[in-house]
Amino acid sequence: MNPQTFESPFKYCSELKEEYLIELAQNMLKVVEDTNNALISEYDDNYTLETCIFGRMRQLFLSLDKDTSKPWITVVSPTMDYVPKICNIPVRVFKDDPMSPRKKKMFFRNDCEQHQLSLMLDEQENNDVSQLSWRLFIQEPATIDSKGDELDDLEDDFRVVLVGYDMITNAIIAMWQSETAAKDTLHLVDIELPEAKAVTRQSIMPRGRDTVNGNE
Repeated sequence: MNPQTFESPFKYCSELKEEYLIELAQNMLKVVEDTNNALISEYDDNYTLETCIFGRMRQLFLSLDKDTSKPWITVVSPTMDYVPKICNIPVRVFKDDPMSPRKKKMFFRNDCEQHQLSLMLDEQENNDVSQLSWRLFIQEPATIDSKGDELDDLEDDFRVVLVGYDMITNAIIAMWQSETAAKDTLHLVDIELPEAKAVTRQSIMPRGRDTVNGNE
């Protein structure tokens, strides 16, 4: 999947910045990683994992909505079918494959999404945004691809993908894909080197040379 094949979401919203999407993706991927690491008991399965990721992701967006340092993200509908907005772009969040989604319902706009997009129709600069259905995907890693007798690793980690679909044909028009993953990385704690300490040099006499004035 090559995002460069499609248009950039930044073309549709002048307020949207890539740094916003990078920061949001890092938060989302951290939730996925923490959930995967936590739900490893014998009583966990795909159902407990998927429902937990859904619930935690919703809580993440509700928390970001309250963060005054991130005015670019809001939640216009806090229901279970929640609708966040990234700048002026209303999105819905799915854990699926953006190129071939299993959940066909993700193509349909819910009532809140339709209302938000209808409000844009009178705003000339947002007409392009309203013509697309925007989806924010948590994409699972496609770890193995079978090619003859060989197995190739394709991706190592989950990704976050923002996609704008044509509302009539469901064709992908715009796409952005995260490059970072929620893995622990090493960070430099102290950027300043400690001050050098003076070292006292000690005089060392060779063994057998401890005579004074010829006396042994």
